[in-house]
Amino acid sequence: MPFASSLPAVLVPVLLLALAALAVLLAFETGLTPRGNAHDGELGLATGRGTAMRLRLRELCGGPLALMLAGLGVPLLWPEPEAGVALLATATALHLLRGPTAAHAAPRPVHDPAHDPTHDPADAPQAPRISYAPVAHMRTPFTDVRGMPIQPVGAQGVAGSIDVLPEFAAGLADIEGFSHLLVIYHLHECKGFTLRVKPFLDNDEHGVFATRSPRRPNPIGISVLRLTGVTGNRLHVENVDMLDGTPVLDIKPYVPTFDVWDADRTGWFATVADNAVQCRADDRFVPADTTQPQTGGAS
Repeated sequence: MPFASSLPAVLVPVLLLALAALAVLLAFETGLTPRGNAHDGELGLATGRGTAMRLRLRELCGGPLALMLAGLGVPLLWPEPEAGVALLATATALHLLRGPTAAHAAPRPVHDPAHDPTHDPADAPQAPRISYAPVAHMRTPFTDVRGMPIQPVGAQGVAGSIDVLPEFAAGLADIEGFSHLLVIYHLHECKGFTLRVKPFLDNDEHGVFATRSPRRPNPIGISVLRLTGVTGNRLHVENVDMLDGTPVLDIKPYVPTFDVWDADRTGWFATVADNAVQCRADDRFVPADTTQPQTGGAS
């Protein structure tokens, strides 16, 4: 039949288009790299984008295009078996590559440990431990928390130094250009913490996060100190309100544009903050099981 003999030649562009689509889809699949959770089967392109494009291409090639090729290939199996087999093979390959789409589109079941009889709380992921090492140590006249200032405002003029460890000395370049420093330090004498405390400046209890108490879940102190000079790896400072030997975690330049805000609420401090100038620490935060003082004061 002339029509039958000419049919494969007409379908050559269609077959070439299908093979091109198959080649593009295979290129997408071989260019995949794992992304996100390694156990969830989620894959994305190495570029970090294009997952949605890949899924749409799968749907188009594995759905309408594969169905069209199969519809054209089946009638050709008898008059032109080679062309029919080529079309059906291409349609099958496109359809198989479409398969994983369903897995991506299907919602994953939510695992509820509370209703899982095999769940062991001990197997639950633990919060990562955070560890810091000091970059410097404070040198101050205070060796006992009792009687020391509770804030830098109450230690005006009290001199001390920050002795930076030699391996961090290069980080002090240009620091002499600042008049004040933000010093972040570890309250190394703290033992445990209390979520409700009675601070030095008030007789009522407050939540620890609404105070400057040193007995905190993470015993970190922050003070703004005046920088009076730099000698090698030693920073000469004033207004020190921490114990001698306090480990320093970080030093940052104090920049009023960044660090001063026009606060319109200061909570319970509103009527007592000025008292920090003359208030001195007592032993209320000294650990009950030791006579060692705790670092720093508490507002």
